[in-house]
Amino acid sequence: MLKTKILITLLLTLLHVWFGLASAQTQMNKIVAIINQGVLLKSDLDEQVKLMYQRIPLKQRQSIPIKKIQKRVLERMVTTELQLQIARRSGYTVPSSEIDASIGRLAKANKVSPKAFMKLLKKDNVNLDLFKKTIREQLLIQHVQAGYVHHSVKVSEQEVNNFLKILEQSQDNPSSEYHLGHILISVPEGATPSEINNAQLKAQEIVEKLNNGAKFSTLSITLSDANNALEGGDLGWQKLAQMSPILSPYIRKMHKGDVSQPIQSPSGFHIVKLYDSRGPKKLMSTKTHVRHILIKINALITDQVARDRLLNLRSRIKNGENFEALARAHSEDRGSAIKGGSLGWVQPGALVPAFETAMNDLAINEIGIPVQSQFGWHLIQVLGREDQDNTQLIREAQARRQIQQRKSKQAINTWLTKLRDEAYIEYRIEF
Repeated sequence: MLKTKILITLLLTLLHVWFGLASAQTQMNKIVAIINQGVLLKSDLDEQVKLMYQRIPLKQRQSIPIKKIQKRVLERMVTTELQLQIARRSGYTVPSSEIDASIGRLAKANKVSPKAFMKLLKKDNVNLDLFKKTIREQLLIQHVQAGYVHHSVKVSEQEVNNFLKILEQSQDNPSSEYHLGHILISVPEGATPSEINNAQLKAQEIVEKLNNGAKFSTLSITLSDANNALEGGDLGWQKLAQMSPILSPYIRKMHKGDVSQPIQSPSGFHIVKLYDSRGPKKLMSTKTHVRHILIKINALITDQVARDRLLNLRSRIKNGENFEALARAHSEDRGSAIKGGSLGWVQPGALVPAFETAMNDLAINEIGIPVQSQFGWHLIQVLGREDQDNTQLIREAQARRQIQQRKSKQAINTWLTKLRDEAYIEYRIEF
């Protein structure tokens, strides 16, 4: 009888422990949002919030409620998931070599080797698998945005000339840069006068807090509706052409450390802080002699097929076959194919960003791994580089790139808003 009681007690204890673990596991795997046919889990949200908190300086963490972080991180995860769903439907893939190359660029920016960079992340308790997954998702999103937005952004010669003329009249130099912080208090489309007034009052209160010593990044994380709120509102160094035309006239008049009054636009009220500014340096142009082989994507040629074809061609060239002959036979850029793939000597800003970034990372005579742009997949070889002082061409290229970046940012924001409006989104968590 005693043994029976002991067995029953032990069984009940085990069941209690099992149900407790199951309950904890269920809580971790609780769905926090449904996005079309996809879901986001509480465990994923918690991991992303943890990563976000690691990026916030220790002194600021206590003044930022966890609920504020959760809400903003979840909003970003929803936007990310919508774009990843497009990537999955379109069959986009990111080879490990691209992820490694991205990590290499981050390591280079931190002046360490890729191996040392990963060790630093591990030392800071960063989940390396999640870190690589995040990079992979960012690359996929870049492909999606390139396909849906960037190809539609055009910059005319007239726009470049008008921009340079405005700079000459205002005595600004297109190479002058401004380090900015940005907070947005948004207003909904078709907002009532009362909603607009409340947003303006909220923005004014933020300005007063900033003038009384509050930290800009803390208020951005907790109050801003801008896309970069979780980065503390830091826009980094920008040239005037990269900024919204609504903000640039105010920034021209600001001095280091100034905080603007609320600036109204159709999207809401903007608050800008000028952290610093720096004047132009001597403008040197680096022309690059480059050639390529292009494989385009269509109903029969997927990303993977195009990339594999170029990898095969790369191997053949490395084994002694002639680049020019292979370009004439295989490249779908017919304009350059008849010249053996040669694009001649190109100035900075003359090529699409994805191509130019990959080109600039190559040594002379090096053949890079295939890279994707909005035109398809490219196999690139750099044949030479030449530096020259060519200020006017550089300024035109800078102006074109800055205008393109500004217009692309506006187009992406408009597209993302439409994407969210047309999606089914259901939240299952309260903040």
